[in-house]
Parts: sequence; structure tokens; C-alpha cells
Amino acid sequence: MARLGRVLLGAAIGAGIMYLLDPDGGRRRRALLRDQLVSAGHKTSDAVGATSRDVTNRARGVVAELRGRLRREHVGDDVLRERVRARIGSIVGHAGAIETHVSDGRVTLRGPVLSEEVERLLRRVRGVRGVEEVLSELEVHESPGSVPALQGRPRPIQAGEVFDLLPTRWLAFGRRQLGW
Repeated sequence: MARLGRVLLGAAIGAGIMYLLDPDGGRRRRALLRDQLVSAGHKTSDAVGATSRDVTNRARGVVAELRGRLRREHVGDDVLRERVRARIGSIVGHAGAIETHVSDGRVTLRGPVLSEEVERLLRRVRGVRGVEEVLSELEVHESPGSVPALQGRPRPIQAGEVFDLLPTRWLAFGRRQLGW
């Protein structure tokens, strides 16, 4: 059985050599093979470079995050408020409904929020660099019900979906401005 495999392998190698060294079309085939190998080399090089840059940037981010966590530097209330607001915006569906008050590292959260978001919200806000304490004065609701601030939950954009910024309105605005 192993002998048959070697014979077939030898036949395949021989056929490949004949295919490339054929006097009629071999030159063209060799050029195509060379071009494909060069292209594959370039793509591999590009992929390795992009991956290398990505890993480097991620490592720098981790180091910066660790340095920031190890340093116990005082963060101004305005900076801390903006950090917390940014974090809230990535967690809660209605971030605008939540008021954030910051004083010396103590963050107070007020406003309506859905019960399914409360634990994650508090945990993630506690994890913001510079936050010493989180005080929750949140109004917890099981469902949006008749709470105006919780109405109209934004729909997440699906993968591959194009986000269109109302192009007809942009065109109308441009035409009016240009006098068309």
C-alpha cells in the first residue's frame, strides 16, 4: 500500500513537471505560477505586518491600562464624568436618561434604567479608572412601560447593514444652500 502511494506521488510530480516544461504552453504556465507565488508572498507579508501592528497596539493599550490602574493619581471631576458618560453610553440603551454627578471620585447615578441593565451598569462604572465609589439613585423599571425616557429603544445595527444618514435630507439641505 505504501509502495502504491509512492508510485502515485512520483506520477503526480512527473505530470506537474511535464505540465510546466511543456514546449507549447509551459512558459505561460510558469509565468502564471511565478505571478501567483509573488502575489501570495505580498499578501502574506501584508497580513503579517497588519497582525504585527495590531498585536503591538493591543499590547501598548494593555500596558497603558495597567499603568493607569497602578498609579493612584487624582482625576478631575470633569474628566471622570466624561469617562463615566462614555462607559454608560456603551452599556445602556438609553444613556441620555441617566444623570451623572461626580465629586472627588464619588459617582452618583440618577434616572430611569431597565432592571436587566442595572448590575452591568454599576459593575462597569465601578471599573472606570478614577472612580472611588458609586452611589446608585437609579429608578429601576422592569419594562419601558410609560416611562418617557425609556421609550424608543435604539435598534442595534446588524453586521453588514449600511447605516444611512438620511441622504434625502442632506441633498435637500445642500440644494437649498447652493440655490438649486
